[in-house]
Amino acid sequence: MTEVRPRSIFRSNIVRAMKVTAASRSAWFFAAVWLASVLVLIVGGHSVPVAGIAVGLVLLLLSLLVTGATKPAPAVIAVAGQARRRVWVQLGLAGVFIVLTGWNNLAFHNVVAGSADIPLWTPLVEGLQRAGEQWFGEGLGTFVSNPVTYVLIPLVVLLLAGARLPTLGFARGHRVGRALLICCAIPLVWFAYTLISGQQTIVRLLGSFASDFMQNGFLEEFLFRGLLQTRLRLLVGPGWAVALQALVFGVWHLGSGFTSTGHAGLLPAIAITIVQQSLLGLSLGILFERTRNLLVPSVVHIAVNSM
Repeated sequence: MTEVRPRSIFRSNIVRAMKVTAASRSAWFFAAVWLASVLVLIVGGHSVPVAGIAVGLVLLLLSLLVTGATKPAPAVIAVAGQARRRVWVQLGLAGVFIVLTGWNNLAFHNVVAGSADIPLWTPLVEGLQRAGEQWFGEGLGTFVSNPVTYVLIPLVVLLLAGARLPTLGFARGHRVGRALLICCAIPLVWFAYTLISGQQTIVRLLGSFASDFMQNGFLEEFLFRGLLQTRLRLLVGPGWAVALQALVFGVWHLGSGFTSTGHAGLLPAIAITIVQQSLLGLSLGILFERTRNLLVPSVVHIAVNSM
């Protein structure tokens, strides 16, 4: 009996993933939207975020390496009838929370005025932010408002709508340790360099990790990979789920898109978020698909934001 070497398995997994991607309509759709967004920026005379693209491409390469160290997730079990309608309801609820939190993002970047408040939601967010500032200090209100509005409320609502906790990114992971070793090697080297060179202290670095965990990293991973990607996967399959959630993740950062383009208009703001943020969303979506829980994409998200 011929022994199968781990190296050959690793290589065959990557080759298989590349072949599947090359034949995937969802991959070509994502590429077309991304390239069109680059073209919008160039034609409009806006700077293309080269550094952000470079980070995204590196993460895509790392996610490709992770495919070599993992096996594909089990095939999607087709849902039909009442179960399919239930998933559509869950997807709609997830979409509501993505829109609401995206609106908060626009307000944070001063894109929308106070007159555009959303009844019930805006007072809730403002109350949570005031509580956060009382507990954690001035300017740290999102330490309370973000966990509650990104995770706690959506999680409760989705569970009440029939979703199960393991299907929302809290299932047992697959090859999590290997994936973390692959994805965190570069960030660890960078953090070690900044500590050794005196560019930052261990206290500041740990504070950055904690801050991003409380405001962005895990919270956004739950919202987009745990809620959105898992619901889409049940309805349209893993390929389209990864591509669509990545594009939505990009557009969700519209507030920073307006800031980056100098409030030049809606189209360039959308374009720059897709060009930069959707690459990150794509990579994190692949990591989530291959490792099957939120740990790896959350750690990678926090590490990237802290670099």
